[in-house]
Amino acid sequence: MNFIVPFVLFGWLPLTIFLFFCLKPHHAAMASIIGGTLFLPVADYNVSGLPPFTKNSIIAIGLILGGRFSGARRTADFRWSRFDMPLLFWCACPLATSLSNGLGWYDGLSGVWTNITVWGTPYLAGRTYIDDNAKLRDLCFALVIGGGLYLPLCLYEIRISPQLSNYIYGFFPHLFVQHVRYGGFRPIVFMQHGLMVSLWMALTTTAAFWLWRSGQIRHLKGVPFSFFILAMIVTTILCKSANGWIALSFGIGSFFIYRLTLTVTPFRMLFLLNFSYVLLRISGLLKGEYILDAVGRFFDPARVSSLAIRLLQEDLFVEKTIQRFYLGWGGYKRGWPVDEETGKALIGMVDSQWLIAFNTFGLVGVFFVMTMVWMGPAVALKAVSRDKKNPPSLETEVVLLSIIVFLFMMDNLVNGMINPVYILVSGSLLGWSLARRRGTDD
Repeated sequence: MNFIVPFVLFGWLPLTIFLFFCLKPHHAAMASIIGGTLFLPVADYNVSGLPPFTKNSIIAIGLILGGRFSGARRTADFRWSRFDMPLLFWCACPLATSLSNGLGWYDGLSGVWTNITVWGTPYLAGRTYIDDNAKLRDLCFALVIGGGLYLPLCLYEIRISPQLSNYIYGFFPHLFVQHVRYGGFRPIVFMQHGLMVSLWMALTTTAAFWLWRSGQIRHLKGVPFSFFILAMIVTTILCKSANGWIALSFGIGSFFIYRLTLTVTPFRMLFLLNFSYVLLRISGLLKGEYILDAVGRFFDPARVSSLAIRLLQEDLFVEKTIQRFYLGWGGYKRGWPVDEETGKALIGMVDSQWLIAFNTFGLVGVFFVMTMVWMGPAVALKAVSRDKKNPPSLETEVVLLSIIVFLFMMDNLVNGMINPVYILVSGSLLGWSLARRRGTDD
């Protein structure tokens, strides 16, 4: 890790404040969250007595200071709503869990701060600054731009090997061996893991495809946009991760389902899959062997083996978490399953975000975090389904962004990389819906 890391990481704070003074608030928020996620190093700094300064917390602090100093937060038409309750309960969960486990107020408040910076701030940035049709459209285009910025970087690392973080920041953010795949490499660029990059490329390619097929983008600098789409699809495939392949296939396929049905109803029902899976796994009704049998028909043994490890994690952690079912075990690996005779951990890692939330904060925590992310698409899709006079482009954008959030939630069932961009999207859908509702009422 070299001197550039703290310079870039902490320099993001004044840069974000500068963006809020120079750009429209929603553009500044999108640039800060997307730009920070794509290019800031995966590093953290510990200061005694304070929670760690991480990539996500630096982005959050920049958003808070930028909105406050520029006056954008004060002039925004933000009003708390009952739909924000899951967010508030999720941010409060660490305190309740900490106190119930006897870990004290400091531990609990530190967890509250983490949830506020990682989840709450990007969510509220979307709620606050993206509240009309034009801003929602800008968000769709911002996602495509973000995918385009990563395209050449991904191709470089696919060809040379994932070295950009080493070259620029002086360290590799994960285990290199996990990024050697199928006789080549999968890119990591400046993210936490190659899986996170693969999902990013899949979802931004989905956004580009939807905008292209709906006629909102036809050319890029005089070149047919179809060539750009093809390059993004190929890059996503070359990322060599099953989560990206599945997300890309579903994202593109969902466009044709939408065009065929001309209704948002199927997409409103999708989010039940996430909740159903979690409930079935916690209850023990859905056995891991059933899932492996189904997946084994479509993927190679290596991918099935990777999934088998995740399912074993779920079985062990669910069994342990049931002992503190409602509020979980808290941090410090207190909830990790161990051998009763030796006291050693039965497994060395945990991947799934839902499982981390369940083990740490119990059923209450996993329910509220999933409901918080789901709330934006749920309210937005309900709004467009009720209003039959929507412009086709508007309805397309709402469905597209909802699918992006859904695929992020699906990925969280097996992976644990938290990308604040998708949380921004969810908050934006809720902000747009509530502003639309206020305009109708007025």
